[in-house]
Amino acid sequence: MSKYDNIYMEVIRMILEKYQDTYTKFITKYEEIHVNPWHNITKEKLNEIYQELITTMDINDKYTFIYFMNYIIKRLSGTSDAHTKLCINLPYYFLPLYFRIIENEVITMYPSSLKNGLLESINNIPIKVILKELDDVITYGTEGKKEYELEKSLFNSAILYGLPSLRNSNQLTFIINLNNQKITKTFIKEEKIPDQEKFDFYNYSFKDNASYRIIDKCLVYNHKSVQQFFENDIKNSILELEQLDLTQIDKFIIDLRGNFGGNASLNRYLIDFLKRHNDKKLYVLTDYRIFSGGRYALIDLIKLGAITIGDEISTPINCYGNSHHELINKYWQFSISNSYLDPLNNIDIKSKEQFNKLTSLEYKPIIFKPYIYIPKTLESFINDTDIVLDTALSQEITSLLK
Repeated sequence: MSKYDNIYMEVIRMILEKYQDTYTKFITKYEEIHVNPWHNITKEKLNEIYQELITTMDINDKYTFIYFMNYIIKRLSGTSDAHTKLCINLPYYFLPLYFRIIENEVITMYPSSLKNGLLESINNIPIKVILKELDDVITYGTEGKKEYELEKSLFNSAILYGLPSLRNSNQLTFIINLNNQKITKTFIKEEKIPDQEKFDFYNYSFKDNASYRIIDKCLVYNHKSVQQFFENDIKNSILELEQLDLTQIDKFIIDLRGNFGGNASLNRYLIDFLKRHNDKKLYVLTDYRIFSGGRYALIDLIKLGAITIGDEISTPINCYGNSHHELINKYWQFSISNSYLDPLNNIDIKSKEQFNKLTSLEYKPIIFKPYIYIPKTLESFINDTDIVLDTALSQEITSLLK
């Protein structure tokens, strides 16, 4: 072995030690903070998985480490804890592409020039293979959450470069079939995305949050995020609603679709308004992206008598949550669940002592089922029709409630 080989091996050893140290710190903090850390796997079994990974997997950069940590966290969390995760905050990781998974097809949403195109492959690896590899490292408790996490992973190069079939790549080439034409989009590893091409996921997802419109005699209110920076928007929009002549309104339709949470206490502005005007028919639109604080809004609305219309949501009603954030550096942090929550039954456990008193508690997921179930379809997506909203607006909806 040459001296250069020795230097290379020493560098790899140092890199591995650094990542092993980060892993050890995470497990220590996880045990300390989580109310029930070994709810899905024993510590001994996890250590076996860890030892196997570090001996069979070449963990030599941040991408392979991200894969490694996500693999570990999935085994820790099972189906009841999607709040414990590795959070990545580097702008160049996010590619200017966004996809939806509908009826087992991966459909382009963004950019608009590629809308409705079918994603066929990345680096000539069939998309079905990519999705299978992603499924091995994403955490979910419902099929809806699985789809949503897959969708978000497909524009996150930090996750993609760690996958077994892509981890030796220096670029990502997406092949999209648009009207039987193969469109190629290539992104060089860690190359800065031009400002005019950047994909702003938050603005794209929540651009109409805390807004409303009146259609016939129906008031449709968009409650699509309770991230803290939306508090003023939510407060102000509710104040505007209070100034309307609501005597002409027959029903309230709350569009909750896409609300993956934030600060659940911000739901109170909307809920208090609805309590003050409880003489209207109340409907809530749901989809597979509703999570965390969005789930709390849903439960509050159901308790007010709302009829639910749409798809299943992104989380069981009962799960671990209320994330504690542990900073690794300015780019990475761990999110660790520090509570067990069941808003339907008013359970909010914040300590191991509290949790251990519930010796009879056996976790069984409570899966939300909308009163009127309307799954997303390729046809409605491609034709840009909103069957869920149209159903809520329909004068014939009462016949569906019998």
